[in-house]
Amino acid sequence: MAFDGLLSTLRPESLIVWKVLAIFFALLNLKQLPFVWHLRVINGLLQYRPWQSKSRYDVRSIGPSALFRPLILTSRATPLECDYNLHKSNSTYFADFDIGRVHLVMCLCRIGIVKTGFELWEKNGRKGPKSLGFMMGGANINFRREIKPAQAFEMWTRILTWDRKWIYTVTHFVKKGAVRPNRWLFQPWRNSDKAQTQSVEEVVDEDIGTQGKKQYEKRSGTHPAIFATGIAKYVAKRDRLTIPPELILQNAGLLPPKPKDHKTPPVSETPAAPVEGDALPTTGAAMKDITSENAKSLIDEALKDEKIVEGEKGDDEEWTWEKVERKRVEGLQIAEKWNLTEGLSELFDGDKGMALGKYWDIP
Repeated sequence: MAFDGLLSTLRPESLIVWKVLAIFFALLNLKQLPFVWHLRVINGLLQYRPWQSKSRYDVRSIGPSALFRPLILTSRATPLECDYNLHKSNSTYFADFDIGRVHLVMCLCRIGIVKTGFELWEKNGRKGPKSLGFMMGGANINFRREIKPAQAFEMWTRILTWDRKWIYTVTHFVKKGAVRPNRWLFQPWRNSDKAQTQSVEEVVDEDIGTQGKKQYEKRSGTHPAIFATGIAKYVAKRDRLTIPPELILQNAGLLPPKPKDHKTPPVSETPAAPVEGDALPTTGAAMKDITSENAKSLIDEALKDEKIVEGEKGDDEEWTWEKVERKRVEGLQIAEKWNLTEGLSELFDGDKGMALGKYWDIP
């Protein structure tokens, strides 16, 4: 009888049902299908190519005011991304992290990458590659709230800071529709959209509940719409030559004229905070101390700076080198503390110590 039941599932009409179910399951988990991640990366690479409308993606028409602004992508937690706790698995955040970075780099730095690569090719006697490569040097994500199965979310990715070697980006995973910029730089047609940002109270009441509200009140300053916040650092390379991020940003038209006496501080060195109208120092103490207690809130506060308020002095005034440098220094303090984790590699003692055992896992 059991064999007869198995045979009945192999009838043509039954096979059609199974095919429909298989297609439906694949569509539900489209992000997790083989090679789809690669297609998402290719989409990010091609979406900002020169044949696209210049009014949409040419950062030179916007200038330095676009430098620290976020690029927003929308995605959703698919069933295969969720773990046994029925929420988006921690490991899957990094795949979405990569996609946000690709879109941001291509949107803001594409012109600078092409121009810098060509200049180096010319200086090298027109030998070697014309292109530059962006490679990740590290990433970290702090998780605050779970993303439930099939729940939509947005990734707000922006440049945090840079030094002589690394460019740092920050990505906020945010509830879809809970936060809305007051102005869109590259998509002005969206400015007529009347959709409203949810208030903090609405997000707390709708998503977090009583217990979460108590935790939120303890962490005042962190927007309750944030699911997670991540930081990553990338280096630009031409073969084995490291390209300073400042050169790429300058060629992209994202930096204002630089003072003659300015020097980008070396890796992991935080300059003192510049004062408006004063010369920019290249060494000294940081603006304020960052501790383990306030580091997360300082990263999350970056979300507040990403809102562009029309008519507000801070955004409408000219982006001078002093203003850009002040913003860069603020982010560099957080990046500098995060870089301390590189010392963890020195704690690996290898064959100098004992181990608990060696066990099997699915290869």
